[in-house]
Amino acid sequence: MDTTLSPAQALVTIFTEPRRVFDTIPRRSMAYLPLLLALAGHVAIWVWYYQVVDIAWLQDRLISQHAGLTDSASRQAAASVLSRGGLLTMSVSSALLVTPLLLLVLAAYFFLAGRALGQGRPYRQWFGFVAWGTAPALLLVPVMALQILLNSNGQISPEALNPLSLNSLVFGLEAVSPWHGILSSLNLTTLWTIGLLAFGLHVWTGRSWAQAVPAAVLPFAAVYAAWALKIATGA
Repeated sequence: MDTTLSPAQALVTIFTEPRRVFDTIPRRSMAYLPLLLALAGHVAIWVWYYQVVDIAWLQDRLISQHAGLTDSASRQAAASVLSRGGLLTMSVSSALLVTPLLLLVLAAYFFLAGRALGQGRPYRQWFGFVAWGTAPALLLVPVMALQILLNSNGQISPEALNPLSLNSLVFGLEAVSPWHGILSSLNLTTLWTIGLLAFGLHVWTGRSWAQAVPAAVLPFAAVYAAWALKIATGA
């Protein structure tokens, strides 16, 4: 019996029975769905956010984070760059460029990791693997939308849109802290994604959890370790 899932079924099943999605990917990747949802969701959030945010408040907040911007001329020049349209363009461009690039790089890593673990699947399948394995990040879109809805005066910073980050949940560092960025980027969906990718590796390669988990953790640990080292050394 054909147990291949439809795209709509996969979108639900990845959160409830992920094994069925990973079993379907070799026959029907459907990688376009989580990718398009991630792109459309984040573009919609940023368009909405920059329509309602108090732009004067946000500009003052962003400018105050740069100690070198002290005189009025430099602050005015910065404000002109940090306009509503300018900030929207930067955020949307980042979402449209960074998300696919990260998936491409991550798929390349798992393509090589899979070969090392004895699973020589084609790159196309590994791209589907990471596209669905990172699906928990889609949950950030409704969470961010809720933060915008609950804010009544438009004075909410971009990082405050994600209450699931380690910075929001545990550390509470201000934006001027050098550790603010890294702790704001780490969130509960990141941990969920790592667990899901480890599970997928376990399913696809038949290797033990002791091998699948480190392989799934490695690319994330490498990036965050390098980021933390850069901050610690002031490089």
